[in-house]
Amino acid sequence: MPLATASLRKTHASGLTGMNPLGAMLVVAHEPRLGPQPNSLDNAVSCATHWVQLSDNRRPDAMWLEAGAMMQRIVPRAEWVRYMRKIRLDRGLLVGREWFEVTRVRDPVGLPAGDYLNVIFVAHFARAVLFETVSLAPGNSGWMPVGYVIRPVQREIKFA
Repeated sequence: MPLATASLRKTHASGLTGMNPLGAMLVVAHEPRLGPQPNSLDNAVSCATHWVQLSDNRRPDAMWLEAGAMMQRIVPRAEWVRYMRKIRLDRGLLVGREWFEVTRVRDPVGLPAGDYLNVIFVAHFARAVLFETVSLAPGNSGWMPVGYVIRPVQREIKFA
């Protein structure tokens, strides 16, 4: 009999009949209370997706405004806009994008100590297939973008 029903979770182990002693130790007396998880992996991917979509919509100003203060201190707004416009011209229109990987980065060089996430997408543009990496730092209300790097996807080299 599964212990997943709410009535069994709230029942004390001594009140259950037909259970072995080990099973009685595994009964949860109260259901866990999980509130909002602003720094969850789901929220990280969602934040990064929103941020690259701002790039797709040619809104580098909005990207900079939504970035974390750490990035805003390092990269002036005008420089960010120039960078994003050049990237857009080089790669052409977006054909498709898929989420690829999330990696944790601890204490990166040049940034305050701590845990960061890189959300990596494979993006198919008119003139290139690229990895897009959005770097995120934990903030008070969730993940904050602090960087964006693109690099070509390396194709396998066949040796004959």
